[in-house]
Amino acid sequence: MSGQSSQFGLRLASQILLLATSLIALVTCPHSKVEESFNLQAAHDLYYVGVLPAVKSFNNVDPSCPEGGVQTCLATEPYDHTKYPGVVPRTFIGAFFLSSIARLVSMMIPRKMFCLSSHPLALQFLIRFELLLIGWLAHLRLASSVESYFQKRASELHSAQSASRSNKKLRTTIQPSLIASYYLLITAVQFHLPFYSSRLLPNTFALVLVTIAYSEWFSRRPRRTAIYLVFTAAIFRCDMLLLLFTVGLAMLVRRDLSVPEAVLTGTITGVVSLAVTVPLDSVMWGRPIWPEFEVWYFNTVDNRSSEWGEQPVHWYMTSALPKGMLATAFLLPLAFIRLPERIKHGFGPKKEIGNEPLLDK
Repeated sequence: MSGQSSQFGLRLASQILLLATSLIALVTCPHSKVEESFNLQAAHDLYYVGVLPAVKSFNNVDPSCPEGGVQTCLATEPYDHTKYPGVVPRTFIGAFFLSSIARLVSMMIPRKMFCLSSHPLALQFLIRFELLLIGWLAHLRLASSVESYFQKRASELHSAQSASRSNKKLRTTIQPSLIASYYLLITAVQFHLPFYSSRLLPNTFALVLVTIAYSEWFSRRPRRTAIYLVFTAAIFRCDMLLLLFTVGLAMLVRRDLSVPEAVLTGTITGVVSLAVTVPLDSVMWGRPIWPEFEVWYFNTVDNRSSEWGEQPVHWYMTSALPKGMLATAFLLPLAFIRLPERIKHGFGPKKEIGNEPLLDK
């Protein structure tokens, strides 16, 4: 009983620590990076101005629209992205979602008590906190899925060992019930995840969905995993195609999905993704547009990704990784002192313990 209480206490402490470190980063670093400016201003404009002026301009029904087309009329509206469009267009989906939640919160607070619209800095904090909270919940879900996966695997291994004639005892390096807590603790003492969890970057929106996708993968729901990854690649980060390819290939090799199932899932999800992103983004940008396709074309076909800026070859090893890992860098030597006990063929379609086959269901 005391062991269960201590495990519960560790789990709760790890959850609170991850939330606390993220909140500290949000409170102590209120300013935005240039990469964050689009979604931050888009959330501001969608909250204060809304979509209706852009819809009127796109449909060309606004009598005040001067000659020159939809984009000329759209530029007369108080939208930040028309004056500072950036290198490539990005989607408004994330900003629209967060600003809509902020509107609901504003409606729930009596104006006599606090008027959110009159305090733009408070609104900015709220919108960032919404994204932080969604990301935090996604990490909790992934931690729980990883723990459940290894608990189930340990149970299967013990059952298979009991049914086999092997006299070897199963050695465990770590209790599966502690995996979720360790995952959350390691995440909390790094830099990038707590800090960027409240930053309105396309990467952050994508990270939330990818985290959920991994939780579905560990929960042995490959179709949902594919849906989340395709949706993320089509709307928020086109370079997620690389992760989609590797994870999808692994699922095909493991026979989690058949080729027809993968094609059907990808096609339907892709169509739905376009139906979600193209109408809103076309209205807001004043022309038919699929933002992530233009980003992909800009980076891959035109090969102009260097316009985002360049870093030396050693930058990841000498700057990015040390800053990102922080305290977790001290855990690296432990991996060489003692390698953790591995589950044989843990990610394969068939596991064999002794002479007994063990199949994933």
